Amino acid sequence: MLMVLLLCGIIVALVCLERWRSLKKKYSLAETGTSPRGMGYSFSHDHEDFDGFIQRLQEMIRIPTVSWTDHAKRDNSQFTLFQDTLVRLYPRVHETMDVTRLDEFGLIYHWKGSDSQKKPVLFLAHYDVVPAEEEGDESWQEDPFGAAIKSNVLWGRGTLDIKTQLAFQLETAEQLLARNWTPERDIWFAFGGDEEISGQDGAGKIAARFKEQGLEFEFVVDEGGVIAKDQLAFLKGRPAALVGMAEKGFTTFRLTATGESGHSSMPPREGTAMGRLSRAIARLESHPFPTRLDPVMSNMLERFVPCVSFPLGILFANLWLFSPLIRYFFSKNKTTDSLIRTTQAVTVARCGEQENILPSEAWCLVNHRILPGDCIDSVGQRHMKTIRDKGISIERAGNWRSNNPIPASDLNASGFRLIQEVLAISHPGVVPVPFLVNGSTDSKYYCELTAQILRFTPLVMTPEDLAGIHGVNEKVSLDNLKQGLFFYEQFFIHL
Repeated sequence: MLMVLLLCGIIVALVCLERWRSLKKKYSLAETGTSPRGMGYSFSHDHEDFDGFIQRLQEMIRIPTVSWTDHAKRDNSQFTLFQDTLVRLYPRVHETMDVTRLDEFGLIYHWKGSDSQKKPVLFLAHYDVVPAEEEGDESWQEDPFGAAIKSNVLWGRGTLDIKTQLAFQLETAEQLLARNWTPERDIWFAFGGDEEISGQDGAGKIAARFKEQGLEFEFVVDEGGVIAKDQLAFLKGRPAALVGMAEKGFTTFRLTATGESGHSSMPPREGTAMGRLSRAIARLESHPFPTRLDPVMSNMLERFVPCVSFPLGILFANLWLFSPLIRYFFSKNKTTDSLIRTTQAVTVARCGEQENILPSEAWCLVNHRILPGDCIDSVGQRHMKTIRDKGISIERAGNWRSNNPIPASDLNASGFRLIQEVLAISHPGVVPVPFLVNGSTDSKYYCELTAQILRFTPLVMTPEDLAGIHGVNEKVSLDNLKQGLFFYEQFFIHL
């Protein structure tokens, strides 16, 4: 028996070693298209008018196109001003391309190519931003809409999320038009003004228009992934380009408990509505969704095999055996934990009006980001089984549109391969990998119009940078912007 176990152990070890060797070769830097020129961030391209680009981006940042869930707070005149400003900032684009303003928030640009047989591509961005509120000890060091430049860094709301991406796209088009360059395939741009509050009036209506026109795209590029630096400790400082190939779903459920109203001096023995709701919340939070390595995340780890230490490479190369161990370690950090399970978060609760009155109703909102493999219906069904209380009603709620997870695009298709090739030129030494996007992007509206959605912004971001997105002190370095602009120029000319 001991000999049999020993033999089995040897066989497993050999299988693990052989798989490590195979993946190390398959995903070597040469295979992924990453340039062997090293890990530095030097670049040989100088934008013809980089100072002008920065000034144009500053103008965009200074326009407070803030989206509020409460639409009464939204100043629509700022959105119109932003659209008008683009006409002035990019005259060649607006003289050459077919431009459509769709209702209040949608902007569509069509750049006609020379080869009508090639499928068009679509680039997305949004020009609305979240509020720049300050709470407690958190305060902005610079005016969030001042677009100040200090120590080679541009400050302001939208520098990372994502007026910069819109500026990259139009700036590149403007400069290429100045050189009389024409793309081979049609290039479309779609910019929404309400992505931060679900995108229904911007991207939702634009996608519906495209569907009416019968448009189909080779691929769609949106936000979602970035070049992560010092975010993955096992890479020991090596940056990784996280290209979002799949996207979690989004939904919010409302849990409602009812109870006997009356005077607080005579509460019912079975408890109050608030007590009932609290017990339901406690059951949910004590029963998180199970962990699972989605195929996109599995492939991401496999592609890291050539870049990590031998022991870790063995683990990543043999997820068939070590997945439980990987999931255990991922579950210890809230960021990585969110990548391996459907998440649930109680975000809003309401109950009672006065301290001496028993409330007849208590309710809360539970927001979810749904891992591929789960769906909205399965989330609701699981809640009912977990809560085990027929006195708690569960229904879809929230202000924003729900959607099931967006399936992964084909990693062997043209879009991901093109990003790999361009990153080798613009960001040598970066490791391109597929990624599962946690948040909800405008790209969800376009999934019927393409088989490939690529969620990626070519900006290098550290954990500190990420904290500025939807937080205070959002900012980006000018060197980072220069390299991102270079990425887009190379991207366009390689289409």
